[in-house]
Amino acid sequence: MSEYPASPVPQIPYEITSNWKTIVSAFDSGKEQRRQKQTYPKYDIGLTYNALVESDFAILWNFYQSMLGSLTAFYFYTIESSDWDGLFIGTGNGDVQILDIPGKSTTNISIYYDGEEISSDDYTILTGGGSENSDRIAFDTAPLINTIVTCDFTGYMRIRCRFEEDKLTKQAFAGKLYRTGIKLKGLTAI
Repeated sequence: MSEYPASPVPQIPYEITSNWKTIVSAFDSGKEQRRQKQTYPKYDIGLTYNALVESDFAILWNFYQSMLGSLTAFYFYTIESSDWDGLFIGTGNGDVQILDIPGKSTTNISIYYDGEEISSDDYTILTGGGSENSDRIAFDTAPLINTIVTCDFTGYMRIRCRFEEDKLTKQAFAGKLYRTGIKLKGLTAI
């Protein structure tokens, strides 16, 4: 899977929006009933850029074209290292011992099985080598079938996403880069 270009660097701050899916039913009495539809959020991103030289603009435009607008998913890494909690890694199948962490340059890592922290003696962190250079975790014993594996870490979070808009002229793309921002739509992790 491709990675969103690391250069040119967007303006800071940039937008990262946690997108939960909750169904809200309102009743005539004024009360509400809410139901969670997904356990982990998707993260939407909004990026704007200062004036770009032609070659930097070409990198972004060509990437948009290569992703076929909103068709193809890709990874975006946050621009700044930060603390991230409760990120989904995967579901155990009793066989796979190495999983990608949704981040790179990770430190202060805690790993959880079904919400319970496991001992750091039970795994090894592998720097890089994962999908789009993400860090990886090698378990001494594969997580059991249907075990939900999550993590906390400090580092650059990897977000699976796609372009929000499918139909942009080159001029409209440039206008969004400089004024309103290019929007990336968060997708569920694979």
